[in-house]
Amino acid sequence: MSTPHTAVPDAAPAAEEFAKLEQRMALVACGVRDGKTQACDSHQRKGPVLLRIASTGAVDALAMAICGSEHRGWCTACVEKATEIIRIYNEGTQ
Repeated sequence: MSTPHTAVPDAAPAAEEFAKLEQRMALVACGVRDGKTQACDSHQRKGPVLLRIASTGAVDALAMAICGSEHRGWCTACVEKATEIIRIYNEGTQ
């Protein structure tokens, strides 16, 4: 008697898509401008955190993560970046 084999879905595409989302979010957090294709090292390291916070939809927490710990709040520019990052997250996970 043989046992049926169930195909295991390939997790690589999902992981690759999340990595791309992290990169896009890090670039937005770093600052988008003509000719710039990737975020600085500091913002690239924040990619997983940005993705995790964006999944909650918490604009204020995301803005604070972008501004960094040296600020007691968040600035208008970082709120705008946070809003854009959440839009990217929602677009990328549909």
